[in-house]
Amino acid sequence: MLGRLRAALTPQALAALLAALALVALSGVLGRTGGESLETRAARTLSQMEGAGRVQVVIYTRAKETASGAFSSSGAQTGEVPCGAVAVAQGADDPLVRMQLEQALCALLGLPASAVSVVTGTGGA
Repeated sequence: MLGRLRAALTPQALAALLAALALVALSGVLGRTGGESLETRAARTLSQMEGAGRVQVVIYTRAKETASGAFSSSGAQTGEVPCGAVAVAQGADDPLVRMQLEQALCALLGLPASAVSVVTGTGGA
């Protein structure tokens, strides 16, 4: 079993895992930063990944439903939760970089891979 674990922990897999963990940790720390959107923080962090280049992120949200009953005076919905994300990255033409970016976004936002898309972008502004 240990042999299989060592074989699965390739340098690329380890880098993706570390990037995902860093994003999760940063989301907690940066979540308390006022004035900067989650999209901006995610894009800045993902841009730091090797080979990613310039990254832009769009996060789609839906209203968060509360567990309280239908008789709530403030309505049955408060806040928003991520339901999808798209990242446009210069380095996404590299399959490894694309996979690492997708995994990091999934970890950061708590989304399944089917709700995250990473596409190749240009170097323009």
